[in-house]
Amino acid sequence: MLVSLGVVISVAGPAPADAAELVISADRQFAYADTLFNDKDYSTAEVEFKRFVHFFPQDARILEAAYKTGMALFFQERFHDAARQFNDIIRDDPDISSPFTRKSYFMQSRAFMHLGNMGYAQVVLQNFVKLTDHPDTRDRIYLDLAKLHIQASRQPGKDELDQAQAYLEKISPESDLVTEKTDLTARIQQARSIPGKSPVLAGILAVIPGGGFLYTGRIHDAAAAFLLNTGLGLAAWKAFDQNNYALGGVVALVGGGFYSGSIYGSISAAHKHNHAQKIRILDRNFSFNTGFALHNKGVFFSLNQEF
Repeated sequence: MLVSLGVVISVAGPAPADAAELVISADRQFAYADTLFNDKDYSTAEVEFKRFVHFFPQDARILEAAYKTGMALFFQERFHDAARQFNDIIRDDPDISSPFTRKSYFMQSRAFMHLGNMGYAQVVLQNFVKLTDHPDTRDRIYLDLAKLHIQASRQPGKDELDQAQAYLEKISPESDLVTEKTDLTARIQQARSIPGKSPVLAGILAVIPGGGFLYTGRIHDAAAAFLLNTGLGLAAWKAFDQNNYALGGVVALVGGGFYSGSIYGSISAAHKHNHAQKIRILDRNFSFNTGFALHNKGVFFSLNQEF
């Protein structure tokens, strides 16, 4: 439909209808795409911004249209496509002269984070901080890098809290982000100081069937381990006592497997308990903000993404 294209039809003189000339207005096309974006019709906005870029490559709003195309992809959760779109903007403006290029660094990092690629998410911001000398922007990068390391520390076996703390310490004392910095620093300290369960002690206590699980607070597992290991042990003893060595050997072998598994499970339970305690603290909502409002002093973020 002509309306959906954001076009106007002009007819020169008394020419017949079939000689009508189709004219696309840059202002109408951009306004239409922007309206769709603001109305959260991101799939259609993506198409219309791409149409604007195609028809008006010399327009002053070309970078804004490219950036909003990336944002439309991001809000559709097409994070891989969004990362590529933001990368194209970054590649075409190596001197980060445009505010939309600077915003694209943050958003590309965010897209990689949603893809589960924390390493790339961090690299994007690490490259950005080398290119900008603006204090407020650098502080925002340091804060986001700290959050990425905290987010990575939520994964089992990962502990990047030292790296997170190091980035927080780089934020200038005069920054508007000091309050958030203080909150995250306190959270890191609390995560480090929580009382944990000793995996070694859990393994030692597991010598008594169920003891290790009981130590880690897994009462149902402790009861099951005690009953199963005790039952198998008694069954093996009974078989041997009745000179049924074949059956006794099989039951003893099975019981030995459950017994060693109980010890290993108790050690694992201690690690899981400690990790769960850390997650309970680190999981308190903190925001990666995905909307932007540009000010003279730097970049301000405005739309929250909870974790």
